[in-house]
Amino acid sequence: MFIQNIKLIRPLNLLIIAATMLVVLLKYSPEVDAYYWLKMVYLILPAVLTAAAGYIVNDIYDINTDLINAPERVIIGKTMTKKQGFITYFVLNVVSLLISFQLSESYLIVNLCIITMLFLYAQQLKGMPLIGNLIVALCSAAVVACCILLISFKTKIGLFNFTGYILFAFLISLIREIVKDMEDAEGDKSVGHKTYPVVFGNKGAKIICYIFAGIETLFCGIYSVLAWGVAMYIPAIVMAIITIALFYFINLLSKAKEKKDFHFLSQFLKVMILLAVLNLIFT
Repeated sequence: MFIQNIKLIRPLNLLIIAATMLVVLLKYSPEVDAYYWLKMVYLILPAVLTAAAGYIVNDIYDINTDLINAPERVIIGKTMTKKQGFITYFVLNVVSLLISFQLSESYLIVNLCIITMLFLYAQQLKGMPLIGNLIVALCSAAVVACCILLISFKTKIGLFNFTGYILFAFLISLIREIVKDMEDAEGDKSVGHKTYPVVFGNKGAKIICYIFAGIETLFCGIYSVLAWGVAMYIPAIVMAIITIALFYFINLLSKAKEKKDFHFLSQFLKVMILLAVLNLIFT
């Protein structure tokens, strides 16, 4: 039962969040000492707790949809009651806010805004075409952007890489959310959600994914060329691999028809996110 409940908070996704923030904070740290490590904890832990709470509240409001889309992953109502889910959600958010306040009032406000957006997404915005997708993508990018509270840039290249990753995270998350909506279209339609694939069909959803993926591909390709030009060979190669992978993604998306196809594409995009984190290490 414990293992099942742990799955509720998506531990792998939380690990990716923590690892990404850790890489950024160490890469662009002004000075790494004991006090800086403490501040990193105050920054990373609230982000992880807020994300975990977001997964829980999303599953609470998504029970009926998940019973159709993925009954095997439903935990709320089986090994955990709704009441227990809401209590866990509340406790995680309170602890997250208390810890973020230890860092700064600014981080507390940002964290509170993210918590609010994730709640509104789970309760209502998820069922609106594109709006819910944009909210999740914005929150994903905000996790990295929050690192600006601690880091500093010694060169313009460092600032360029940081800004570039935020843009990359936003676009790749947006594409992935739309792909996941295509995967879950059957359940979303049954409960009255008006997601982009439900309203415009998979064909319409694919078109908008092509547009965003095209922008992402162009961005990554330009970055690869610029990085090679300033002798940043490993980042250039990694980003070139991501660029090729995006072309491959577009090809696979054009052929995708079944639920399992869209699930594979969703996981494929997650791998690209991990590659981008790896790229940050060498920039």
